Amino acid sequence: MRLFLLLLLIIGLLLGIGYPWVATNFSGEEIGTWRVYDRPGPYKPVTLNLKQNDATVRAFVDMQPLRNFVPTEGRTALTAVVTRQGKDILVKTLSYASSKSTNKGSPQGPQVYRDSIGDIDSVEDGNFTFTIGPGDYDGLEVAQVDLVLRRGVIAVDWRIVPAGIALIVISIFGLIRLRRGRKVAANETPPPKWGR
Repeated sequence: MRLFLLLLLIIGLLLGIGYPWVATNFSGEEIGTWRVYDRPGPYKPVTLNLKQNDATVRAFVDMQPLRNFVPTEGRTALTAVVTRQGKDILVKTLSYASSKSTNKGSPQGPQVYRDSIGDIDSVEDGNFTFTIGPGDYDGLEVAQVDLVLRRGVIAVDWRIVPAGIALIVISIFGLIRLRRGRKVAANETPPPKWGR
């Protein structure tokens, strides 16, 4: 029973945590990286020609703040709009609230935060314009902003994630019950032996 519960726990971790993380960050292949802002210059829109066979395209925005930056859900660090032939395809405010900073180049290098604009599911051949600009976060000083695109990414099926989390909860609960049952059995005093 213990082996079965451990197996359930591993499957739950893979489905509930591993699968969405890998699909979001590592699926597909990188098309490239484009600098959209370099202090003290202005934010520059990037126009790229994408093909139908690039779908699904996932867009990330890497931001390097000058000073300490504490991401919060209520404050927008950057705004991003993706358009094609004058029509908005993706509009996103980037707060970086769920983003962990990584050090660029070396452990002592500058901190970089990554947030996702989203996925372009149906890509028609043509030019797509990515416009990134400042948000409403007061006092945020940005050193650099990069646009990163990946093609052929796997879209996360969010119905799988709750099933994985449920397996994690069930297996942990089962393992705790199993352990308690063993402790109770070990603490029981053996019946007295009569006779010689």
